[in-house]
Amino acid sequence: MQRRQHALRALLALALCAALAGAVGALLTGCSRDDGSGGRADGGAAQDAAPSHDGGGGSDGADDGSVSPLPDGGGAVVGDYYVALDGSDDNPGTEALPWRTIQHGVDSVSPGDVLVVRPGDYGERVIVTGGGTGEDSRIQVISETRHGAKCAGFEIEADYVTVNGFEIEADVQGEVGVYVAGAHHVDIVDNWVRECPLGGIDVSGPSLDSLATYARVVGNILDHNGQWGVHVVGSYVLIEGNEVARTVQHHPKIEYTGFTGQDADGFRIFGDHHVIRLNHLHDLGNVEDPGNHQGLTDPSYPDDDYPHVDCIQTWDRSAHGGRPVMTDTLIERNRCSLTRASGKGVMISAVDAPARNLIIRNNIFEYRDIGVSISLGTFENVAIYNNLFKANLNDSPWGAAISLDNVSGFLVVNNLMIDGHAEARSIAGAGTVDYNLVWWSNGTPPVGTPGAQAHELWGVDPLFVSYDGSNGGDYHLLPGSPAIGSGTLVGGLTDDFDGVPRPAAAVSIGPYEPSP
Repeated sequence: MQRRQHALRALLALALCAALAGAVGALLTGCSRDDGSGGRADGGAAQDAAPSHDGGGGSDGADDGSVSPLPDGGGAVVGDYYVALDGSDDNPGTEALPWRTIQHGVDSVSPGDVLVVRPGDYGERVIVTGGGTGEDSRIQVISETRHGAKCAGFEIEADYVTVNGFEIEADVQGEVGVYVAGAHHVDIVDNWVRECPLGGIDVSGPSLDSLATYARVVGNILDHNGQWGVHVVGSYVLIEGNEVARTVQHHPKIEYTGFTGQDADGFRIFGDHHVIRLNHLHDLGNVEDPGNHQGLTDPSYPDDDYPHVDCIQTWDRSAHGGRPVMTDTLIERNRCSLTRASGKGVMISAVDAPARNLIIRNNIFEYRDIGVSISLGTFENVAIYNNLFKANLNDSPWGAAISLDNVSGFLVVNNLMIDGHAEARSIAGAGTVDYNLVWWSNGTPPVGTPGAQAHELWGVDPLFVSYDGSNGGDYHLLPGSPAIGSGTLVGGLTDDFDGVPRPAAAVSIGPYEPSP
């Protein structure tokens, strides 16, 4: 436990120091180099429909504390106690004489026990009030077969609890699929969370004085949930290997009267020291979904079918409950694919307090409005490097890769900025911009603020393996690509989107190195 806590604490601090100090030198001093690397991503094309629960996200069990999802076909799970639809809560809960309800099971187990739930629809919302006492004495609640046991959700009020492998569908207005209520060291692993009216997985707490910490949300599938896939308010939360699809602004299970939420997001993240990586977010706020029409609740927008759609969003407003803006956070090796006009990859605003110490690296952002927007409020120490930003030519939204304003100490290097609409970027403040490749696929000379820098490649085809201007391209680099070896060394950058090691010199621009 202590090793994982220390690793998560060190990961962001050292990686940010390495990123900024390694390339800009004077921005930060006294920092050692650290890789901050993690698991593997498949780098495959973005999906354009509902995910399949037969193959979710995934994790490789990285050294910084990630956990692996239950393997497919996991019928060999061995438990201390069992629950089954043909059981009875008067039974002893053994394999031969299981209990009937999950609730009775979690109320009856002790620290260190594994509760196995056999397949079937239990229809209950489970409240977990008793937990473990440490990593070696967790209470584990596991579906015997992957997504074979179904329930209406979990509320977890206890520490050292794992929920693994369930199908979860909340069926009451205002409920989320899983709510971690201020507990610490809770693992939500490999669940299929779907059709929840007010969000998929909520890791937060009953008040700002009682927030969740050291949680892990790993390998889950979150499909067609209201407002957001994952919501976090707390500290030291790992969000890894999840797939988020078809988030809807107004879920059909919600009564629209008085409901004014306007978002259909992937992740809403608040607090500090988070790691967000290896996630796939796509088809958020689909225009075909009738729940994504603002006119349902606000007649002043009679035909406005553009909910605010972000893959990752954070903000702070005392008027909005005072949630702390995301700080000291690493965002890496995610794939974000959006088709809505309002779509942004990462949106950050920080009005009440600065957002600081953020790393955004080795990601793929396919969007229409802005790839990374950090411009409302004040910000400190932001590093954006080795990402791919792809918009749409001749589109109506802005189509800028990066919008930065009021940022003190930024690093923007080694990024591919492809097919922006009006301009490649709008960056102002004190920092470094260089070693990026900017290209419009129709041959139009790109523009942006600032313009081309000394070591940048503008108007140069990066030579992707497959690209036709639409989302879902294969952005690996062909032999002879001008992006190969044209980047600059950044401290802490040790591997690429696929987990391929970066060379010690001659780093490539973008999320991929050439295949070994």
